[in-house]
Amino acid sequence: MAITGPKSVILALVVGLSVAGTPVHAQDQNQQSLSVDLNATQQLEQACRLVFVAANNTSASIDAMSLETVLFDASGKVDRFALFDFKDLPLGKTRVRQFDLPDTRCSDIGRVLINGAASCKGPSLKGTECMDHLDLKSSSSMEIVG
Repeated sequence: MAITGPKSVILALVVGLSVAGTPVHAQDQNQQSLSVDLNATQQLEQACRLVFVAANNTSASIDAMSLETVLFDASGKVDRFALFDFKDLPLGKTRVRQFDLPDTRCSDIGRVLINGAASCKGPSLKGTECMDHLDLKSSSSMEIVG
């Protein structure tokens, strides 16, 4: 028996609201991520310091991770390539890593690109997990993409 008229509108609203209110984080809890946040930039005397917060929420410890990084200047041109060694990232842990770029003003860097993983090692890793689960964000004024 089909419901028509005002009752059908009310039923549609009730169903829609109940679906909209259903938590979707149950699926997110099963999603693995390797979160890398460009958290801050600091201008030192002759260097720009990039501060990253990395959280390993994958299914395995990472014994060594190095990210191949490309730095773009403020006009969008490639300035340089850099290798950032994040070292170990234990499962379920958060680590802060900082990298100093000598003879660089932070204001001269417009964007950071994570080009790939030069190293992604761990006892149960195939080597692709660091990029497969990479979740980039920037809490600083500098953009990060991958």
